[in-house]
Amino acid sequence: MTDPWAVWVGAIVTLAVLSYLVRDNPFYRLVQHAALGASVGTVLVVTWQQVLQPMWWAPIHGALAGTGDRAGALWLLALVPGSLWYFQLSRRWFWVSTLVSGLFVGVAAGLAFKGQILLILPQIGASLKPLNPFAGPDGFTWQGFSDCLNNLLFIVALLATLLYFFFSIKTENRWLSPPMRFGRLMIMVSLGAMFGNTVMTRMSYLIERMQFLYETWLGSIFGA
Repeated sequence: MTDPWAVWVGAIVTLAVLSYLVRDNPFYRLVQHAALGASVGTVLVVTWQQVLQPMWWAPIHGALAGTGDRAGALWLLALVPGSLWYFQLSRRWFWVSTLVSGLFVGVAAGLAFKGQILLILPQIGASLKPLNPFAGPDGFTWQGFSDCLNNLLFIVALLATLLYFFFSIKTENRWLSPPMRFGRLMIMVSLGAMFGNTVMTRMSYLIERMQFLYETWLGSIFGA
């Protein structure tokens, strides 16, 4: 059974958030700041419990107490680059913080580049779809023919979309204008589908909140 206090807190917070539909007000800002503070606090606790404590403090404590590997004391050196971040608070010594921030940006860029390569290469392979309706194990079938037509439409849309973002040639060419317009149409369809999916997701959240207010909150008040 749900705790009545939790139901009332959830209902008040939900109504405070929905009050923004009327106008900005102190109740909405209070809930917004509380949610932000709770998120920051959760991140701090999770960071300490899952990262700093087991991966940084535990090796140092074990090395100093003689119960762990002595090499764990080397993690104390991490305090040097970590302390450089605080030079951002000084206008005069702000440039010192750029040393460590540049290092982190470079590492993050390298990891992001690696992640994009690992993400794009499988997509390129998946884009190579068969177009021969007779290539199946059973020869020609209407299902295979339908799949080939679908693959053909996918490849044409893919090439037209890539052509739309090809800026190295003039776009006034009468041979290139139709496929580029088709590529723009495919982009609009894709963005429309993404927007529709976003709206459906937000509507599912709204419906869940409305059900909570009507069934759980009001139901607990009026005994329905």
